[in-house]
Amino acid sequence: MKIPGVIRKPRLPSIEPDPNVRRRLLRDGAMRSAGQWYVTPEAPDDLVALLEMDMRPTCLDAAALHGLWVPVGHGVHAFCPRVTSAPAPPPMLTQIRRRIDPRTGRLAPPPQPGPGEPRRPLEPLILHRPSLRTWPDDDPVPDITLTLEHAARCLTTLDVAILIESALNKDVLSRRQLDDLLAGLPRKKSASLGRVRSDAQSGTETAVRWWLEQRRVPVRTQVRVLPGIRVDILIGTNWLNECDSKRLHDDPEQYHEDRRRDLTLAALGYKVTRLTWEQVFLTWDRTPAVLMTLLQRRLHRRALPV
Repeated sequence: MKIPGVIRKPRLPSIEPDPNVRRRLLRDGAMRSAGQWYVTPEAPDDLVALLEMDMRPTCLDAAALHGLWVPVGHGVHAFCPRVTSAPAPPPMLTQIRRRIDPRTGRLAPPPQPGPGEPRRPLEPLILHRPSLRTWPDDDPVPDITLTLEHAARCLTTLDVAILIESALNKDVLSRRQLDDLLAGLPRKKSASLGRVRSDAQSGTETAVRWWLEQRRVPVRTQVRVLPGIRVDILIGTNWLNECDSKRLHDDPEQYHEDRRRDLTLAALGYKVTRLTWEQVFLTWDRTPAVLMTLLQRRLHRRALPV
C-alpha cells in the first residue's frame, strides 16, 4: 500500500527526473532519507520511525493506515524479513508513539500536552515474525491480506473479526481474499471467523453482535424498521440496539436526531437501547451483566402492537 509522502529511493528519478531538483529538495528539508525511502513532512512520523529501522507496520498499525476501523490495542506492531527472535529494542523506538485516534480508528497527530500535563506513555514494539526471506513488495505498508494474516496470528478472534468486517465493509478485502486468508489459519480460528459479515458499520457493532450470537440470541443487523430509519442491531422481535462507533460524542445535532428516532421507535413498541464505545471496549466487564438481565426478562420476545 502506497502512503503519501513516502517514496522508495529507486522510484524517485521517475517521479522527479531532474537531479538538481532532487538535490534541492533534500538540501531544503522538503524531503529526507529514511532507510530505503525518501520521506516528506506529509509522511506519518511513527511510520517513518519504523522505515528508518528497515521495519514496516503491520497488524493494527497497518490496518489503521488501510483505513479500517481499529479496535483498542497496545504496542507498535511491526515486521521485517528473516526475524527469528525479537531483538532488543533500539533507542529510536522510544520515539515511536501510537497516533491512532480512538474516535475514528485512523492515524492522527498526537495531541500536545498542556502546561503541566504528562506526555502520553510510550508504547512497546510488538515484532511479528513472518516466514519471509525478502520484502513481499516495494510498498511501505503491506497489502491488506498480509496485514490481516499477521493480525489473525496476533490478536483475539474478536479483534480480528472487527478488522475483517471493516475491510469487507469498505471493499478493501474481497470474498476470495478472505477465503484464502481463512484457509491458511488454524482450523479453530478459521471456523470462528467464517461467520464474519460485510454490513457492520463499526467495530462496536461487530463486538456486540458477536457476543449475542455466541449466546444463540437471534439477531439481525442494519435493519430498516421504518422508511429512512435503519438500526444497527435488531435482537429478537422488538429490541433495537444502536452502537456508538466513536469514543467522544460531540455532535449536538446527531444527539438530538438519535433521541428523536428513539422516541419514534419506542412509540411503535420497540425496546430501544444504546451502547457507547466506552461500554463496549473500556468497561465491557460490567456491560454483559446488564444485557443478560434484559435477555432473561425476555424483553426481546414481545410482540409489537398491530
